[in-house]
Amino acid sequence: MQSPVEIVKAAYGAILDRGDLDAFVSYFAEDGVLLEADSLPYGGRFVGADAIRSALIKVVETFSEFSFKPDIFATSGEWVIAYGTFAVTVRSTGKKVSFPLAEATHVVDGKIKLINPVYGDTAAILAALN
Repeated sequence: MQSPVEIVKAAYGAILDRGDLDAFVSYFAEDGVLLEADSLPYGGRFVGADAIRSALIKVVETFSEFSFKPDIFATSGEWVIAYGTFAVTVRSTGKKVSFPLAEATHVVDGKIKLINPVYGDTAAILAALN
């Protein structure tokens, strides 16, 4: 069985390197949760594959380009914290935004139970939307 950090890296590879939304969602447990900052256009609590897929489609509709380049993966048991740089281009305005991002991921029995991104500057995204 893969370690929690290997699962997180594989999930990131699916969506960030290959743009494969279905492969990314397949790493989640049936009752997996994605939390996004409520202030963002795609904010909220999304439970299960269909809800997570819908949330990520909103992300893709919001940004013409997005990336997350983790510099550090810190682990403690079932938890993985990825810390790095998040960069996006807002589809509607063409404005680019970049800032630090930390994502806390809980992996249980080889499946992601929770991803909770902690954005360095959600206000920058909101400003770039206008």
